[in-house]
Amino acid sequence: MVATKNEIHQDYQKTFYRCITEKGMICHDMVEDHKIVFIMSGRLTLKMGKKQVTLNNGEAVFVRRNHLIKEMKQTGSNGEPFKGLFLHLHMDTLRKIATKINLPRVDKNPVLAQAIATPLPSHPFLIGLFSSLDQYFSNGLELSKELIDAKIYEAVLVLLQIKPELACVIFDFQTQWKIDIKEFMEKNYLSDLNIEQFAYFTGRSLSTFKRDFQTTFADTPHHWILKSRLEKAYSLIAEGKSKRSEVYLKVGFRNPDHFSTAFKRQFGITPSEVKLQS
Repeated sequence: MVATKNEIHQDYQKTFYRCITEKGMICHDMVEDHKIVFIMSGRLTLKMGKKQVTLNNGEAVFVRRNHLIKEMKQTGSNGEPFKGLFLHLHMDTLRKIATKINLPRVDKNPVLAQAIATPLPSHPFLIGLFSSLDQYFSNGLELSKELIDAKIYEAVLVLLQIKPELACVIFDFQTQWKIDIKEFMEKNYLSDLNIEQFAYFTGRSLSTFKRDFQTTFADTPHHWILKSRLEKAYSLIAEGKSKRSEVYLKVGFRNPDHFSTAFKRQFGITPSEVKLQS
């Protein structure tokens, strides 16, 4: 178990996770394996570029592997803490399961195959599965490897029961070596990540990332990201879509003074001097 001032993380063998927080939290998660997310209380918004999915108490979603997602955890309307359960479906485990079951005969759904997050319909088996996992965490009970394997097997069977067309996604074992760098950067340049993290999340070493970036954008990663963030900030301020005192956080800056200095260097004026567009 890992506990911070406002957040508690628990996990079993890097497969089952539970997160509890009494305050709103925002984080970026590189989803390396398929996973199922179930909300016990509060609200979770998953943001993937311009698309987003919001889950409330008792709702679940299937998240496809190899994507960067922004997670916004919020407490409930009555002040109850956020509590979410996350079940990771590792590739080696799915390969074993594929040899044991009869896969449903369904046509590949191109829309579903491209969806990063697929909401799941409510189902008593799914609710029961995550309720039982929550009890293990709450009572501090240990899970054996055999029981963990059994729970994952159960989860996959439930997925195929409630959404058979997911089989084409769950059991797609093609390795994605590299993510398209142009598409990824244009979707995620506002994320609070450093260059090393951008490289990692696109499936590249730092040197390969810089080389591919130069080829794609004819610019260095640091200069392109800084320029793009500042241009976005200018647009948000000019269009009146964000308060000047808050915009630096929305475009990936941590320090308001650093933001103001970079902004003036880029545009010759401070953020407070930007005139609103009619």
